[in-house]
Amino acid sequence: MAAVHSSAHDVGIPTTAPPPGVLNSTPYDTTLSQQQTPPHHHLHQTPTQGHAATLQQQQQSQQQRSVKRPRPVKSCTECRKRKLRCDRLCPCSQCQKSSRSCKYAIDHDSANLSDGSDSELMEPSRPTKRNCLPGMFTSSTPLPNNESTYGSVRNGETAAPSSLEELAMRMERLEKHLMARSPAASEASAGRLLAASSDTIRGLTVKEGASRTRYHGQNSSRVLLNLFDEAKDFVANHQNHGGVREVMANFRKFHKALLDDYRKSLSPITVFVDSMMPVRKRMTDILPKKVVCDRLVKTYVDTSETIYRILHLPMFTEQYERYWEGTLQSDYFLPQLLAVLSVASRFETKSKGLGNERAEGVHIPTACALVRTWLDGLRGKQLVEFAVLQVEVLLLHAQRMITPRMQDSWTSLGSTVRMGMTMGLHRDPSEFEPRVPVFLGEMRRRLWFTILDMDLHVSLASNLPCLVRDGDYTCRPPRNLDDIELYADMKELPPSRPIDQATDNQMQVYAATTIGVRMKVAHLLNRIDTIRDYQEVLDVGSKLCRYLDDINYIFPRQGILSDTQKSKQWRTRVILDMHVRRPLLALYRPFAIGAPDAPAQISRQYLSSSMVIMKYLDELDPMLAHFQDIAEMYHQVLKNDIIQAAISVCFFIRAAVRPASDSTGLGTQALRMSPDSSDDYPTYNPDNLMLWSPPRLISTVEKTLDLLIRNISGRDTKDIVCLSVVLQCVKTPDPKPDEIIQGLRMNMDHCLMASNMSLDSIAAAPPGPPVDGFQGDTYMNPHMPFMYQRNNMGMPAAVSDFGSWILWEGWD
Repeated sequence: MAAVHSSAHDVGIPTTAPPPGVLNSTPYDTTLSQQQTPPHHHLHQTPTQGHAATLQQQQQSQQQRSVKRPRPVKSCTECRKRKLRCDRLCPCSQCQKSSRSCKYAIDHDSANLSDGSDSELMEPSRPTKRNCLPGMFTSSTPLPNNESTYGSVRNGETAAPSSLEELAMRMERLEKHLMARSPAASEASAGRLLAASSDTIRGLTVKEGASRTRYHGQNSSRVLLNLFDEAKDFVANHQNHGGVREVMANFRKFHKALLDDYRKSLSPITVFVDSMMPVRKRMTDILPKKVVCDRLVKTYVDTSETIYRILHLPMFTEQYERYWEGTLQSDYFLPQLLAVLSVASRFETKSKGLGNERAEGVHIPTACALVRTWLDGLRGKQLVEFAVLQVEVLLLHAQRMITPRMQDSWTSLGSTVRMGMTMGLHRDPSEFEPRVPVFLGEMRRRLWFTILDMDLHVSLASNLPCLVRDGDYTCRPPRNLDDIELYADMKELPPSRPIDQATDNQMQVYAATTIGVRMKVAHLLNRIDTIRDYQEVLDVGSKLCRYLDDINYIFPRQGILSDTQKSKQWRTRVILDMHVRRPLLALYRPFAIGAPDAPAQISRQYLSSSMVIMKYLDELDPMLAHFQDIAEMYHQVLKNDIIQAAISVCFFIRAAVRPASDSTGLGTQALRMSPDSSDDYPTYNPDNLMLWSPPRLISTVEKTLDLLIRNISGRDTKDIVCLSVVLQCVKTPDPKPDEIIQGLRMNMDHCLMASNMSLDSIAAAPPGPPVDGFQGDTYMNPHMPFMYQRNNMGMPAAVSDFGSWILWEGWD
């Protein structure tokens, strides 16, 4: 600046004194006041010379005032971060391609400014952003199409003007998204619920004059059925049609026969449970032979000791060998072994752990009853032993696989979580060093994050609050280490390996990095009625989607040679994918189905995730020798998720077959979007990159229904009936009762074949105790299905024979 003034003075540029009162008005005037007094002959100039000097001074002032100052930026935050060209729509094309959340910085916000100078011209193609009032623009509103309004194409480029229809469509799209973020939209939605109506996201069973009630969440079949009026009316009014009465009566008889066998298998063996022998002797008596135990222990390590880390495998293996040698003195190993064998028997045996023969495994209800008896006999200091907590978690894990109602597991889990907190597992072991050894401190971290994951999983499945929230604990995640690197006398932990390096604890370490975001989902769901802005939901959902993408990089499919390795890698990816995808589905479910103004990406992600769950098995070769075992395990672990996904896809099938019935337009909009590589996980090839056509969706649901029928057991009958009716009601534009009846009859025949039953054998079977009056052991009470209710309403005899078992409260 000094150089400029010096040169100007040397060449004799005339200057004039500023008027009084304006001396400090601008930086330029201040600069002039600091210059030397010009020579006397410069003060007497001709008017022409004075005018020229004034112009030259103005040019000089513009050069001096060319200081940079921030100017608004019109691109979205993601395009600015990635240095991409943004078309300034909402969402922009770049964010649409990458399925990102498209956001713009708030006007007058410091984040919406970039360095610029006064000498730079504003791009004429960037009109000032403004909030549009409701109803300002519609498809019929004439829009100006001249450069005076919108300016030329960005950066001076020329292009042919767009048609009025294209501009109107863009303005409607921009208006919709601006309304979601504008203050006017916030005020308009302040008194309403953004999520779907309450009858499609929650329900309550009321019996005996409201003395008996039970809560059902959004993933319950009875709640999902409220999305389909025709299917609900068909089930509720089936007594008016003779053909419907017949097929429903057959389903009821089949359901009762199947349920009688199921509850018998859930009853512990009396000779072991009621015996007066010491409980340890009774536990020893129900153990199978060592060769069977060897196979079951290996199965447990491969299938369960992955994301749920409970045991230290080298130490457990050592104790296992010493037990069979007769040299083990531990009081806690036998209950641990019995719980481990119970978990493995659910996957490894033909009876799924519900058979009485010890030749193939253990009877899970009897084993759980004995372990519970052993735990109830502990006193005093034994209750805070770390090994006892391991037994509690193992028992909960085994019971959860045969407990018919997830709410029962949620109740049992509450005492386990609080037991861990009373032992201080929620605090990091480093806070208590050196009293807590390094080895035991790392084991405490593993067990605590196992409890957290179980708490989150059971809470989401039962639609009830988590007992622990992010911030309620200081325990750090465990390290990515092999179990052999940890030993009792170690003084310092080795450094954690990279997350993409395979170790015994790799899956839990990755799950621990995502648990904070997954916990936010449970908190959001329990305050769903207070959500007035989609942004918080989209932020959490976007993070979960990024975690899903990371799984494919951490656990790639390439380089797997043997079938066994391929199956193990597939199981690893499915377990981790479901632990992230399940919260994503729970988060998007209240908005994707039924919410009138939900962003399209919510519906799209919900549909794609539902399809992913039903297509997990497509990656494996059906000709593999162990494919059937994997399919059965897939059904056992994810049965409730599969049913929820199938019924949800039926909602989008209806939107495609009958667009007029989709008042929100979300289903049709989600179907118009092609899936990307992550949507078709686990299979990806160019042939799959097609539109989600109705035949493709229908065939996927039908394939899923066949899987459920092939593995039918226990209380599955009513879910199969519900899915069958819903599918028949949505697969055609105008469903006929005869078509629905024909579909039910076919499924009835398939169910009888899968269970090796016939209607004649069911009719000849002796009558059992009333289904609604079953009384079993309190810890193993299967709590009869919610679809059944006593005939307390004075229904006709024909309805009471078969109608009440399928009618749900609140339909009339």
